[in-house]
Amino acid sequence: MSRRGWGTVRKLSSGRYQARYPDGSGTQVSAPSTFATKAEADRWLARAQTEMDSGRWANPKAGKETLKGYAERWVETRLVRGRPLAPRTAELYRAQLKNHIIPALGATQLRQLETSAVRAWYGKLSGPGGPGQVTAAKCYRLLRAICTTAVDDNLIGRNPCAIRGAGQERSSERPMFSLAQVQALVDAVEDRWRALILLAAWTGLRIGELSALRREHLDLKAGTVSVKSAVVDVIGQGRSYGPPKSVAGRRAVAIPPHIIGDLEHHLAMYAQAGAQGLVFVGPKGGPIRRNNFSSRVWAPAAEAAGLPAGSHLHDLRGWGATIAARHGATTRELMHRLGHASPAAALRYQRAEQERDAALAASMSAALRQSEGMAPS
Repeated sequence: MSRRGWGTVRKLSSGRYQARYPDGSGTQVSAPSTFATKAEADRWLARAQTEMDSGRWANPKAGKETLKGYAERWVETRLVRGRPLAPRTAELYRAQLKNHIIPALGATQLRQLETSAVRAWYGKLSGPGGPGQVTAAKCYRLLRAICTTAVDDNLIGRNPCAIRGAGQERSSERPMFSLAQVQALVDAVEDRWRALILLAAWTGLRIGELSALRREHLDLKAGTVSVKSAVVDVIGQGRSYGPPKSVAGRRAVAIPPHIIGDLEHHLAMYAQAGAQGLVFVGPKGGPIRRNNFSSRVWAPAAEAAGLPAGSHLHDLRGWGATIAARHGATTRELMHRLGHASPAAALRYQRAEQERDAALAASMSAALRQSEGMAPS
């Protein structure tokens, strides 16, 4: 047996060489395989020592668990800012795993998950036969996050998700409505839903926030709406009321004065009674269901108003952000109104600057054509 400064190498009766090293607890552990020569065993120990010293070491005997088992446990135990995943987020992650990740990679042991396999999986997912680039990017980000935790747990030595730009979504631009279209939408819905459309457009509240809104959250004298909770509908778990999706989501938003009268009318005619009464309910007095509202209220009204195909209620957030920007709202003010913690998220909804630039370019062309028309022949 020969000794190094760290670890030992011995020759076996088979003629091959075995490397042993001290793990984190000081226990002597054998390398996962033997070596043809002593030099190979020495080089393996040198690499292992370097990786341990740099904090990149992963036990070669670890990582035997399949990606499927580890990923499912990851969703159950994942913490974000010290809190478990929101029910809707956990539901989304489970769906992405079930539909797009586990069928292709789930049976693979963590330690055997190679970058080449991830690259092949992502190529199919984002290709012509896949669900689309946006879904592929979301699934890639989820897989990368799971593997990052596996690295932190010392189950694998490095993250196999190393495709540059794969997690970036390149979704098509959402439709931007005109003021006339928004007004036509308001006029197209039943009187019961008029205030909801107005509040969604002019304050940027999400459908989950609007569904959870209670009388006590509206201060029409001060002209504010306080967002303190949101509704989450999870398949198999029913409906739950909880805090907004982020700390920034808890906010008080100023209501434009011109829609205060519509809100007063709505409270008098349609909202549940009492301070805890829901502001927006269906004809039978029950809470709003996202899918029912989309199919029975939004879709026919959007068609009647001439909105682009595929428009959603959520698109009113972008409209409201752009209108606020046109009237001088800063990025920080947009972040507050929309309940976003990062400038990047808020700026996704701000299209005013680009539209102004396009209008300026058009004006310059019009001015040039006018001057050419006035030039002497």
